[in-house]
Amino acid sequence: MNTLKSNNQAASHRLNKLKLQLAKSQAEAFFLHTLPSLRYYGGFTGDSGFLLIEADEVTFFTDGRYTTQAASELPGKITLVQIDSFIQMSSNLAERKITLLGVEEQSFSIFRDQELKKRIPHLQTLSCQQQISTPRLCKDKEELALIKQAITIAEEAYRQTITLVKPGISEHDIALELEYQMKRRGAERTAFDLIVASGYRSSLPHGVASEKPIAPGDMITIDFGACYQGYHSDQTCTVFLGEPSKKQQEVYQAVFLAQQAGIKAARPEISAKDLDHIVREMLEQAGYGKYFSHGTGHGVGLEIHEAPSISSRSADILAANMVFTIEPGCYFPHQWGIRLEDMIYLTNQGSQVLTTLDKQLESAIIE
Repeated sequence: MNTLKSNNQAASHRLNKLKLQLAKSQAEAFFLHTLPSLRYYGGFTGDSGFLLIEADEVTFFTDGRYTTQAASELPGKITLVQIDSFIQMSSNLAERKITLLGVEEQSFSIFRDQELKKRIPHLQTLSCQQQISTPRLCKDKEELALIKQAITIAEEAYRQTITLVKPGISEHDIALELEYQMKRRGAERTAFDLIVASGYRSSLPHGVASEKPIAPGDMITIDFGACYQGYHSDQTCTVFLGEPSKKQQEVYQAVFLAQQAGIKAARPEISAKDLDHIVREMLEQAGYGKYFSHGTGHGVGLEIHEAPSISSRSADILAANMVFTIEPGCYFPHQWGIRLEDMIYLTNQGSQVLTTLDKQLESAIIE
């Protein structure tokens, strides 16, 4: 089966399930505008469009740049309407006499809300964020296959790039090589601005690659990922250019054991907050808890950061078929830092590690 046909079938199936949610809600229609939602429910890979889901009709609005593309990507049951502006689309909605419209509240702007209500005076908008976003929490087999391919692309690129790491090469050059190697293997783009932070800069959790040259004895944190057919990968390795100090070895091992404890503890029905606590407690017991300054992990899929959130503030409960990261780290300001990150697929039996790069200390030393 070709990719386009498979994507159309998957989108059509998801759309049917969402229409069942519409029937149970107060809304007369759902209005989708975020790119992940348009891709998930419509199969659309462009970057501008709106999907209106009514009980008896589904309409996709986009401008002339994307009408040909949309016509080839959308499932056949979706009506395609070309528009010149959001205002023109608002007028189209006014003709439909919708009074209760469900929107993606977290990213639906005040401007758009006001523009709709100018043209549809009796319109009320309500949040349908949960109905739209919840199905994306658990990945189907097609999504899992795309995520695995994104991981494969990124890991092959990393294995090639790491052979070039030596004193004198800049963080920026390492990031450029990683990006090149990912794209030549089929990535649409990098999953995010690649993090390559060496020496004292490794103490920056999000130290995007700079012109700093790699020096002998540096530790280097490399946080990287690929985007393949809309789906992302995310992984972090910390490596040493030469023998690490005793303290660095001790901290590395503490981070590694904390991550392994999190992987082992992950299971359906555990709260994300409890999972975060298990990982954090391991670092506390090792004496490094105060140096772990961020959450334990996050979901990965059509977005690089999505639900579930694995943190002390999360209300999420983990379930089978979720994909998320476990990424503890310790950061000593202006000195150095260590983070290890892997992607997990949760099954009814527990966690399956999707990423394959060895995180054992012995594998992290570049002679």
